[in-house]
Amino acid sequence: MAKILIIFAAINGAIATILAAIASHHPSLQGQPYLLEIFSKAHGQHTVHTLACLISAIVAYYSGQRSWLIVSSLFALGIVLFSYSLYLFAFTGAKLAGFLTPLGGVCFIFGWLGLTVAAWRLTPAVCEKDNE
Repeated sequence: MAKILIIFAAINGAIATILAAIASHHPSLQGQPYLLEIFSKAHGQHTVHTLACLISAIVAYYSGQRSWLIVSSLFALGIVLFSYSLYLFAFTGAKLAGFLTPLGGVCFIFGWLGLTVAAWRLTPAVCEKDNE
């Protein structure tokens, strides 16, 4: 599962970059400050949480601790629900974002809180092994 989440994060890094390039030329966003603001919000959260997903998946892979998989999964789900629903709204005007975006935000919040728990549970042996 950690490997799948690492791949998810890698692909989402590429998608975030591609979407930024598309947005700079997309006709529906040109001259639309509100839609550009929505896109920017989606893109910022997408980028930050892609990195969080990647790091927590890598820790899950090396530590073998399930809590890190849960954290990474919450970040991944948050990206899909929050960022992608806002992208959909920014590019098409689809109102689906009003329902899905808050759910994605909750996933992000629980991901960060889960990160706190996972870090607290991280065993010293794992930390010492990484420092060798």
